[in-house]
Amino acid sequence: MAINIKRSSIIGVMFIGMLCSCKSALDLKPKTDLDASTALTGYDNLQVALSGVYSLVNNYKFITPYMNQVEMSTDNVEVMKAGNNATTTSIESYSFMRTSSMMDIQTWGTGYKAIYHANMVINAIPDNAAANLLQLKGEALFLRAFLHMQLVQVFGKPFAQNAGANPGVPYVISTDATLLPSRNTVKEVYTLSAADFEKAATLLTQPKANAYANKEACWAALAELWLNAGDNTKAISYAEKVINSGKFSLVTGTNYLTYFNNDHSAGTDKETIFTIKSVDGQAKGFYGLGYNYTQTKYAAVSAPLLSLLNETAGDVRLGFYTKLSTTSGDRYFTTKFIQSGNTAVSSPVVYRLADMYLIRAEANANTNPQAALDDVNLLRTRAGISGTGLYQLANLHGRSNVLQVVLDESRIEFAFEKGRRRADLLRNGLPVVRDYTGSTVPGSHINIPATDKSMIYPIPATEITVNPNLTQNPF
Repeated sequence: MAINIKRSSIIGVMFIGMLCSCKSALDLKPKTDLDASTALTGYDNLQVALSGVYSLVNNYKFITPYMNQVEMSTDNVEVMKAGNNATTTSIESYSFMRTSSMMDIQTWGTGYKAIYHANMVINAIPDNAAANLLQLKGEALFLRAFLHMQLVQVFGKPFAQNAGANPGVPYVISTDATLLPSRNTVKEVYTLSAADFEKAATLLTQPKANAYANKEACWAALAELWLNAGDNTKAISYAEKVINSGKFSLVTGTNYLTYFNNDHSAGTDKETIFTIKSVDGQAKGFYGLGYNYTQTKYAAVSAPLLSLLNETAGDVRLGFYTKLSTTSGDRYFTTKFIQSGNTAVSSPVVYRLADMYLIRAEANANTNPQAALDDVNLLRTRAGISGTGLYQLANLHGRSNVLQVVLDESRIEFAFEKGRRRADLLRNGLPVVRDYTGSTVPGSHINIPATDKSMIYPIPATEITVNPNLTQNPF
């Protein structure tokens, strides 16, 4: 298929990437000189191959541009200067410019490389294999579905538009690198991803750390998927499977205040369902997720988000930000991507228990508003809010409805995390509105509808060139 992997060999998946031992996410060298006949046979070889998929997910060519695309394009961000901060992705995502450089974003190619390698593992393990091999197959199935869902969020229109009938991304299950696949619809990508998550959940039977796929991560992914697809009943069902599993609880006190500043491997972290783990010292320099924030003071907290953070006395979530001086005055910057004091290292959380409560809250907002407020207030109580700071049906603190309460709470709780704000806006048909007084940076004064063509990204030009079956997004 046309994803620039045609010359990949079997041993190309044998990466130094074991989550507990790799020195750098850039260190994707072959682990051994295994030949094609032995590379994908036996538990040890398959485990190493799978670790290469995890390493690609955490690679600076995937996670960094992806986070730029889904975070810089929201109303949570005020970019402080126009210019190239290591990649063009950030400023152009922020400004919604569609220039030639936007046609070379590496999220697509690296994402499909990881999918290709996941398929190698999946297709090497029969469904009647031993439990330890099926565990590896389940992890690879999870990663395949997860990657396709990330890609369709960036390159496909939201499911809510045209009931998922718009072009999505190719859903690739083959290791035939000569294929030239066309784009599945958004709905097809969702359906195929859901099937992979479902199957993975049945295979993931062995306990592992939260840096590895697990059945609860599959349920969390399905809760998010069905919320985005508009099936609130299924969203609630899967969120409650995680909530009621008994494996997770909201971290509180000091553990909450320091939640984002470690790799989530501590026994006290009962909230994290699945994380993209980086070990201390695994620095990515200016490709690290913290580069845009405290490291360069490039992307600040927007005034509307800061107003929400300051709205209620006692909200400890303001502690996830630090005030720094800039040439435009003092601004707040997120500290969610500083691990063990290092601004170049972070272990971004993909799913945590708080997600499940707010997914359930949004799904309940119109049909069971009191239940929705109960979930919102649970998180607000954890954040140090009490008394009149909690919501009641008779007092929504100036919001017009319970859905707006939930969306504002989601904005506060998940700011700068994995594009949750962008998904909230697109799913609910809401525009990205910015009007930042005094700013001359392109993108600081916009009102872009959820249906605007610039809300999704162009497919890289090289992919369109080599694969005539791909159609380009409006550019």
